[in-house]
Amino acid sequence: REWRCKHTPYYPLPNAKMKTSALLCAFVASASAFAPANQQAVSRAPALNGVPLANGAMEFDRVCREWRCKYTGDKATSESLEEISKVVDEYLPTIKEISDGVTVNRLVCGGCLDFKLMITVPLADFGAWEEGGHEPESAFLEKLKAIEGVSQVETQTITNVEI
Repeated sequence: REWRCKHTPYYPLPNAKMKTSALLCAFVASASAFAPANQQAVSRAPALNGVPLANGAMEFDRVCREWRCKYTGDKATSESLEEISKVVDEYLPTIKEISDGVTVNRLVCGGCLDFKLMITVPLADFGAWEEGGHEPESAFLEKLKAIEGVSQVETQTITNVEI
């Protein structure tokens, strides 16, 4: 199973001028402008300083860096998952210092044996974090790779918006 989404291209973060233009367009255009004339538009709470997607049907103002891997064993007794947990505990204080608006989510699937750590920051903070190599990403991933039973250590940058 391949992790990387091949259907959604990666777009670099827009510069300030592009963000300002996109924000201005989002404020000028109303949701009803995108709805067919014979249907009522769906109202969504706009993301502040959001970047539009899908012809204005969606926007985002938060970006997530996902660190993921596969572990072995039953989720209740997995030694590799236990070791992953120790690495998370070690790096969590540093991760929470990335941005004042950071959120961290841990996802574990016992069926697929997936472990994911999703670190989401405001769009305004993502560029600096990305330029710094998403620290402490490299050290965290190296520790995951050293755990017996861990495989497919990967990353992905995605938008993450609560709706």
